[in-house]
Amino acid sequence: MLKPLALAIFFASSTLQAMDPRGALACLQAIPEVYRNGVLKLSADNANPNPDTWYVSVQVGRYEKGMRSFEVASGQIISDKPALGLREIFSSAKPLDLSKVQLDSREIFNIAQQYAGANGKQIGTVSFVLNQQGGSVVPIWSVWCYGPNGTYFGELKLLATDGTVISNDAFLKKP
Repeated sequence: MLKPLALAIFFASSTLQAMDPRGALACLQAIPEVYRNGVLKLSADNANPNPDTWYVSVQVGRYEKGMRSFEVASGQIISDKPALGLREIFSSAKPLDLSKVQLDSREIFNIAQQYAGANGKQIGTVSFVLNQQGGSVVPIWSVWCYGPNGTYFGELKLLATDGTVISNDAFLKKP
């Protein structure tokens, strides 16, 4: 009995250690639990593979109305304030099912790099958006790719569950 318990503790601790402290999953873990069921959008710019700052739009729950905006750096909240959030309110965005976000930003970045490489391009930075639109039952990563000189060259949309590319506007060849 002790052996399976020790293995479970080892795997749990190695999973926690494996989480990138600057990644999207660490950012989402930093959001106070009371707001996690209302996360509408996670975004960042200038990521290689992770950005300095993540931006999180949250629809506030039953007891408090409106929107909140969080800025998170290295897994720590650096700003928390009320927000208008008109874009999110009037869009078809719905709260993310965080249990379905299985791939961190580093993994998504790596997939984008593979697509860019297969097409003879090099990524300098990317911009990320994680959201869930309309009737979609799965959160979707949108990744805008920029070359080393900052020039935009393509976008990928991937399922946050397994990284399946569902939309691709610039990469003719698959890795």
